[in-house]
Amino acid sequence: MVLAAAARPRRRLSRFLAPAALVLVLAAIAVVISKSPHVARRHPSSAGALHGPARRLPPYWIVRPGDTYAEIATETGLTTAQLEAFNPGVDPLALVVGARLNLWLHPPAPPTPPPRPRFWTVRPGDSFGLIAAKTGISLDTLEQLNPQLNNRTLQPGDRVRLRR
Repeated sequence: MVLAAAARPRRRLSRFLAPAALVLVLAAIAVVISKSPHVARRHPSSAGALHGPARRLPPYWIVRPGDTYAEIATETGLTTAQLEAFNPGVDPLALVVGARLNLWLHPPAPPTPPPRPRFWTVRPGDSFGLIAAKTGISLDTLEQLNPQLNNRTLQPGDRVRLRR
């Protein structure tokens, strides 16, 4: 009887040790497999492996007060050498607030503004001077484009050419 009572605590202990040992063995196998040279890994020359996960950077950075190349590099994930290469005409020690720095080697060209309208329809009170001021076209250019019109005789409804 004494022998049977001593065997019971051992069984209880083995019930807990067996699953714990199994978990440890599985963890050791996982470590060995992950360290194995035969596991498929990313090639070191792939962009993601060298530079981390691909980030989508805007093409430009507008300099804010207190910005330095080091701070901009930290925020964008670029190096200061890359910033200098992308912006060869910029002095990194004399950044101007509001200046635009390239964050890409070949940034896209700024979008072209839409073409101005070809004609202006004269309204009551309009003159060549007023039309020139509102459209940003010089008075001389308006006069050259509209030799048939006289500033003194403009009438509402007349069409003034603004560009060729």
